Formats: sequence, structure tokens, C-alpha cells
Amino acid sequence: MLKRILLLSIVYLCFMPLSYAANSVTGIRIVEHADKTRIVFDVAKKPLFNVYDRHKKTQIVVDFAGTRNLANVSQLAKLSSNITRVEQAKSAKSSDLRIIFHLAKPIHYRFFELAGSKTAKNRVVIDLPVKPNKSVAQKNKPVVKQSNPIFVKKPAKKAVVKNPRRDVVIAIDAGHGGKDPGSIGFKKFVEKDINLAIAKKTVAILNQKKGIKAVLIRKDDRYISLNERSAIARKYKAELLVSVHADGFTSSQPSGASTLILSQGRANYEFKKKLRDDNVDGLLGGVGEAIKNSDADDDLQYMFLDLGQQYSQGAGYNVASLIHHELSKVTGMHKSKPYEQSLAVLKSLDIPSLLVEAGFVTNYREGKKLTTSSHQRKIANAIAQGSYQHFRNSPPKDTYLAYMRNSTHIVSKGESLSVIASSYGTTVSRIKQLNRLTKNTVYIGQKLKIPTS
Repeated sequence: MLKRILLLSIVYLCFMPLSYAANSVTGIRIVEHADKTRIVFDVAKKPLFNVYDRHKKTQIVVDFAGTRNLANVSQLAKLSSNITRVEQAKSAKSSDLRIIFHLAKPIHYRFFELAGSKTAKNRVVIDLPVKPNKSVAQKNKPVVKQSNPIFVKKPAKKAVVKNPRRDVVIAIDAGHGGKDPGSIGFKKFVEKDINLAIAKKTVAILNQKKGIKAVLIRKDDRYISLNERSAIARKYKAELLVSVHADGFTSSQPSGASTLILSQGRANYEFKKKLRDDNVDGLLGGVGEAIKNSDADDDLQYMFLDLGQQYSQGAGYNVASLIHHELSKVTGMHKSKPYEQSLAVLKSLDIPSLLVEAGFVTNYREGKKLTTSSHQRKIANAIAQGSYQHFRNSPPKDTYLAYMRNSTHIVSKGESLSVIASSYGTTVSRIKQLNRLTKNTVYIGQKLKIPTS
């Protein structure tokens, strides 16, 4: 009899943890947004759960079957003004988990589940949509009493035009720097110095073109982390990020310049990471703003980010192809076309990005050329021309280049075709071809279409 009881006890002890700890909540996060409060449960395995409300929608109850809680809920209510208390309550089954959120006022909610992956856990997400309370702002507005009110006629408001001819911003990043020298070739050709010299020349050339504002990510010999480089480009509201490098190898044989774009695998990883981190507010090109201000469900919001990623990658490849073509005119090429690689500096989903390898510093002949100002200028000019061509052909809205693309010039006194062509950065032959002119003479008041590039 004793042996039988002992055997049953051993069997019970072996199987008890499996039923009790079949799953676990490893973390609970509450994030305040302008339009909603988001509650996120991180779950070790695919959960079996239920979400419902009670007490006239002032409580939201989340039940997990066969789950234990590893997260601390005591301080969660401090993270949101819409939640007064969070408690772990007793469930009907001891192996189940129940979390109750007490709300400051009745709020309609929505929830969804996100499947886990190699880089992310399973998640249960609950959104509490909240609209700004205008009545509170009016209530708190100070009242100013006037004994003798004076009525002043308000001047008519002038129409405000939001920078109809703004510049396109291009960020040029000189790779490495400071404690990170990059590749070192023969006679101590140091990559970081070559990168900075080419980057400075590229910015100087681009800033000579009307409608373009080029900025340097690294202006001197300092170390900047890869994440900071993307952040600086975003701070400048850059619409293109070009990272300038020089290649290196263990052998002295390889030579030639290259253009690189972000691999699809790395792009997908960064896309999932953005979704996982809920960090979309800073994205450019309207992507972050569309997600942040959207009242649609999360699938539609995530679609905005996906479309932004697709545009960024497509534009990045287009610029890389144009720069690749320009580089082939002034130097040998290591590859026949732009190729993909997993590079952290190109991970921005919202900024079209590419990397230019100007050549191999470990190849003595090429490394020596890369240290000369004349060859650096050739490389810089190729980068500048390729970048400029892209934006001349596909100018962002409200920019000077977009205005130029759609503009019609009216000939005024003293103007000739050569003067007009020079002012628009085009040629006489292109203007004649577009307007079907057979002669170089024009008359005052004549309307001329201006070529796009």
C-alpha cells in the first residue's frame, strides 16, 4: 500500500509542473500614445486566452489558460492615466492566470494576437482608443475680465504656403572615423580619411546644384555609432542617405568600386523589429505620421510601414544604379551592378539608403589613387550626379525640383535660349527638342516647356 502511494505521488509531482507551467507571461508593457493606450503581454508560447469587460466597461479581464505570471503588475497603473489599478486575481482553475485592468472611465477596447518568431515572443495586444478631451482644456483656460471691452477688427488672414520650393536634403555619411580607422592598405592608406575627403567633396558639388541641400553626417575625425548615423540623417530630414567607404581585403588582387543596398533579409528583420518595438513616431516621408494618426486597425497601420519600406528600398536601388553607372565612367567596377548586403548603416526603413565602396585601399595602385584629390573628386562627382539625377527624375512634392519639372518659362526682355538653359541647368538642344524649335531665336512673351532633367 505504501509503495502504491509513493508511486502515485511521484507520478503527480512529475506531471504537476506540465499542467501548471504549460505557458508563462514573461512581461507586461503599457505604452501611452496620443490616440490610444496600448497594453502588451509577452508570452513564452502561443497562448490560449480570453479578453472581456465587466462592470459597465470599467474593467478589462484577461484570462490565460495553463499560464503563470512572471511579470510584476504592482507598478503598471502608473504608466497610464487611463488605468487606475492592475491586479492579478484568482481564477477558477489554479493553473490559469487572470489579470484585471481597472479603468478610469468606460473605454471601448480592441485586441489582437501577434505570433512569435526567432526574434520576437508571442504577444497579446490590447488597445484602448482615447480621444483628446477638449472640454478639459476649455475648463482650465483662464478667464480674463474686461471692464471696457474693445472690439478690434481682425485683419484678414493671409494664405500660408508651406515651403512650396524647399530643397531636397541628401545626407552624405563618411564611413568609420575616430577610434575606428576602417581598412588600412599599403603605405598606411587609412580608409576613414579617404571616406571623409570624398564625402566633403560630394557635399560641396551637390550644394552647387539649385534645389539640393547636402549635409555631412561626420564632419571630422570622430567616431559615430551606426545607429547614431541614421538618427542624424533623420534629424536633418534627409530624403537620401549615401554612406561612403573604401573596400579592403586580405589579398591585394581585388579592385574596383561598388554600390551596395540593404539585403531583403535584413530589411525584413528591421521591419519586424519596428513593429515589435512600437517605435514608428520618428519615421519620415509621412510613414510614421500616417501610422500615428490612423484610426484604422493595426493591420492597416502596419501596411503603411510596409509601403514605406518598399518605397525606401526601391528608391535606394534606383539611386545605387545611377551612381553605379556614373562611377563606371571614371573608375573600374568590382561588380557589374549594385548588390545586396546586410549592413547596419542602411537599416533605416524610411530613408532610401545605399553604400558606395570607392575602391580597394588594399590594392596598391587603386589605394594610391584614392589618396589623390583629383581621383577623390571624380568619385565624389559620380556620387553627386547619380543622386541628383534621381531627384530630377522623381522629385519629392513641394520641392524646387518638382516646381522645375512642371514649370513653363515665359521669355522676358534680354533672354536667349542659352541664358534660359543655363538658369534651369539644362541644354539649348533639349529645350529646342521639347518645344520643337528649329531656330535658336525666341521672342518676348513666348512660353517654353522646361525639360525635367
